[in-house]
Amino acid sequence: MPAPETGGGLSAATRLFGLLGDPVAHSLSPAIHNAALQAAGIDGVYLALRVSPLDLGMAIAGARALGIAGLNVTIPHKVSVIAHLDGVTPVAGAIGAVNTIFWDGDRLLGDNTDVLGYRAMLGGSAPRRALILGSGGAARAVAFALAEDGAQVTIAARRLDAARLLARAVAGACEAADVAAIGWQRVDTALVATDLVVNATPVGMADGLQSPLEVAALERLPRHARVHDLVYGPHPTRLVLLARERGLDATDGQAMLIHQAAAAFWRWTGVFAPVEQMERAFRRALAV
Repeated sequence: MPAPETGGGLSAATRLFGLLGDPVAHSLSPAIHNAALQAAGIDGVYLALRVSPLDLGMAIAGARALGIAGLNVTIPHKVSVIAHLDGVTPVAGAIGAVNTIFWDGDRLLGDNTDVLGYRAMLGGSAPRRALILGSGGAARAVAFALAEDGAQVTIAARRLDAARLLARAVAGACEAADVAAIGWQRVDTALVATDLVVNATPVGMADGLQSPLEVAALERLPRHARVHDLVYGPHPTRLVLLARERGLDATDGQAMLIHQAAAAFWRWTGVFAPVEQMERAFRRALAV
């Protein structure tokens, strides 16, 4: 395997950045961030670091001891990592999930740049009624962004208690938010009155032949409805393909991935991210 490209090459001064998650082998974040580091002329390297839930506390302690320059956090750690940090930004506190860890002096803090990433994906036009599939860390960011923009949000999860917990959290964080929770068995009924459906589950990530919604379910959506799949590879995802065959406006998670990464890059380095180079690296990595 070739060494990752970095701004100044690997040296004793090279700064280490990384992604904590389980699984992480599929992630394109290393390709995106190493391209950004190189383009910005920063002597750094970004690695995907598989960490099981049982080892998360030790991993954060190790990051402190090693002086790791910055971290991203993905499934399944976005909520549980908060307990191991010195604090969180207001937005991460409101959402209750962290996807970016950075240093503030000698304090290790958590931020959530998924909100900025999703707003880039949304394109500035919030729906009236949105259905979010999933109740994990990504779903929290999406629900927060949509509720803040005035959408009626319904959260659907296989565990109704998890959906209800998230709905209460979003309602508490967003003044006058209209948020509801339903079990998975009610998704088909909810689709009929939905302007936007967002897949915030990992379905389709490990197996590109899978989709959280099949043809029969998508046919229940109104013709004007949009479909957002936060999964970004394979490109396009099965959900996006099925939705487009139905004639729906559908997009995968590329924009969200790039823009949340750009915001994290700024958090760590104080440098505006080279977004064009990150997008090119994303397309190259997908083609491999």
